[in-house]
Amino acid sequence: MKLINAIRLIEERERTKRKAEKEMQRQRMPFGNQFPNMQNLVHVQSIFPQEDVLALKMKTKEARIKEALFKAVHFYLENADEE
Repeated sequence: MKLINAIRLIEERERTKRKAEKEMQRQRMPFGNQFPNMQNLVHVQSIFPQEDVLALKMKTKEARIKEALFKAVHFYLENADEE
């Protein structure tokens, strides 16, 4: 009986830990809180040379590729009208 209770306790701790990790991932996503005016999001998948991705991350000063790409595209679209 004690073994069953110990297993249940361990499983409950693991569930709580996974739930906390998922919540932290949601909070880190730039699309949820950082850009509130963006409502219609589309998932895009692409292939870039690694050197280009690293250069983009350095130029935009972003740690994640997704955020660097979003920032670069957003900047391009804002400034495309000026040309």
